[in-house]
Amino acid sequence: MKNYPNIDKSAFHKGEYVGYSKGKIYVIVKTRQKGYWFARNRYDGKDQFFAFGLESMSQKLQQKGATA
Repeated sequence: MKNYPNIDKSAFHKGEYVGYSKGKIYVIVKTRQKGYWFARNRYDGKDQFFAFGLESMSQKLQQKGATA
């Protein structure tokens, strides 16, 4: 895995990642569709989005942090 400034591998759940944006924590998992990733806010289930690849997910997290 490439190093992304706002995404880390989960230490507790295999295949999951943890994303950070503006003080919020996102759980990131791969969907069944090839290449798509799903992120949801750990504490607010309505705050969620999709991205194609972890690099795109990292960019979306950065944009979300800049606009929040």
